[in-house]
Amino acid sequence: MYKSGKRFRRGRPRRPLINSSPIKEVPDLVPPTTVLRDEEDPIIDALAEVVPEMGIEEANHEVQHDINERDNLTDMPVPPIKKRGRGPAEGTAFDRLRKYGKIPLNIKDGHRGPSCENATIFSSRVSWIIRVHAEMRHASWSAIGDKEKHELITRVRGDFELDWTKENHREAVVNALADKYNAYHYELHKHYRKFATHEEALAGRKESVEPHVWEWLCERWASGAFKERSRRNTNNRKKQKVRHTGGRKSFVRLMEERGEEAPNLIEFYKQTHWSREKGKFINAASEFNYNLMLERLNEKGTEEDQDDDATADVFKEVLGYKFGYALGLGHSVIPEPSPFMQKNKTFKRLAEENERNKTCANHYKTQLESLLGEMADLRKQFSEHDRQINMISSQLESNRESQQETLRDA
Repeated sequence: MYKSGKRFRRGRPRRPLINSSPIKEVPDLVPPTTVLRDEEDPIIDALAEVVPEMGIEEANHEVQHDINERDNLTDMPVPPIKKRGRGPAEGTAFDRLRKYGKIPLNIKDGHRGPSCENATIFSSRVSWIIRVHAEMRHASWSAIGDKEKHELITRVRGDFELDWTKENHREAVVNALADKYNAYHYELHKHYRKFATHEEALAGRKESVEPHVWEWLCERWASGAFKERSRRNTNNRKKQKVRHTGGRKSFVRLMEERGEEAPNLIEFYKQTHWSREKGKFINAASEFNYNLMLERLNEKGTEEDQDDDATADVFKEVLGYKFGYALGLGHSVIPEPSPFMQKNKTFKRLAEENERNKTCANHYKTQLESLLGEMADLRKQFSEHDRQINMISSQLESNRESQQETLRDA
């Protein structure tokens, strides 16, 4: 085959040569072709090299073998292209705010969760910390050791402005970590249940989970004790009568967003249990509770200035009380004690002591802040005095040297 070198005339380049393949000498092999220099076939080039050394029949056999191998490679099935999904969250909103310092959070008294616009960023960041830094080889958050919990809490405190002297701020961080840890466990278990057998599940590990962690989790989920517990929990969830339509947002955040639409707790209950698609309550139990609240409120016949307190009392009276949980408001609201506990003498004494301790703590905190401010002023004054003394000393030294030079000259 004639191959032209890459020579160019002075000025414009030469036109590419068009030539005929020497395959004409083997008419029963492949038909004559005319190709451009850049479109040459490597198999035909190989034939041009081997024909002078071997017979035409042998060359035909060699080239036909190469052509068959190329066709077999072309007919091989192409692996399916993985469909592009949403992918992991990148936390761009967090990065934009974090570069200016710690992100502020507004956690109101009586709440143990943020209600400000940064609540979503807080939730996403805590979820990211759990996925990246938490050891998942624990049954739940309560089974994690204190040292590991402290490390995770420190990571959250390093990203957000929190008043660690307040109990509700500490509870907000711990509750968020516990919720995201257990939620990630549920997500991994949901992925495990996609597979038909235990062996397939072991091989279908998520890339974000380390192999030894995934093996431990799979062995736990395959145990009979876990399956029995999961079955009981599933049956208990089916017994739940009241459901809400608030979605993933906490109720304290929803109360902040729907302040005008839901001026009191009874209207807020309707907003969070009303289905806009169906145009009615999410279920009959929610509708019954709402109607009962209106009925009890009408029986009280309160004045307009007492509406907020009256609706709150009716709201709690209808839904009832549960230890450690504010019914109808979620985990982000600190629950009030039940009427029975409020009448208990021991509870009253502890509550009074708690209030006195809070008052004393606030008093000492104010004094400490005042002392720290005074110490800062003293440091500033000392720095100013040192600066003046150094300046006077330098002036005196300069004057002394000037006098010595004058005496020498004299």
